[in-house]
Amino acid sequence: LWERWLARARTARQGVERRRAVITLCRTFSTELRAGQPPEEALRLAVHQSGPPVAAVRDAASLRTAAESDPDLAALSYLAVCWDVAAETGAGLATVVDGLAENLTEQEEQRAEALARTAGPRTTAFVLGGLPVVGVLMSGGLGGSPLAFLFTTPLGLACLVGGVALDVLGVWWTVRMLRGAIATR
Repeated sequence: LWERWLARARTARQGVERRRAVITLCRTFSTELRAGQPPEEALRLAVHQSGPPVAAVRDAASLRTAAESDPDLAALSYLAVCWDVAAETGAGLATVVDGLAENLTEQEEQRAEALARTAGPRTTAFVLGGLPVVGVLMSGGLGGSPLAFLFTTPLGLACLVGGVALDVLGVWWTVRMLRGAIATR
């Protein structure tokens, strides 16, 4: 369970890094376009500055491929569409990419705010999930025999099964609500 939690936290951190790399890519790409670079060269320079998460990007097709391969890079498909539309219509690509970068930055800020606002409820869920174990340990420390009661008597078994079921249900429900609150941001 602990390893699963650590893996999930690591994955979340890597997702943030990849989304930030996309924002950096958009901002740098736009800056290079405004400096007069052709789109291919501007993208190459932006990829170099954005780092490993977007290293495979070379053109509009590779933007789509990267977006399809990783949900945290999904915004690259919008960049590919912007590029295609600008190439077909002759419209200014830099302004559109600036708008995309601003929108992505705003989404990332909202996601961070949702995580910050749910820190208290997440901690509460963690504490409430572990409270029954603490209660059993305290009871044993005070001289009681909670394990004997819970595992050897019918009433104890009923309490154990009911308590574990309610505890698991409560933690599951709280985590579900928190994920829903974060996902809608």
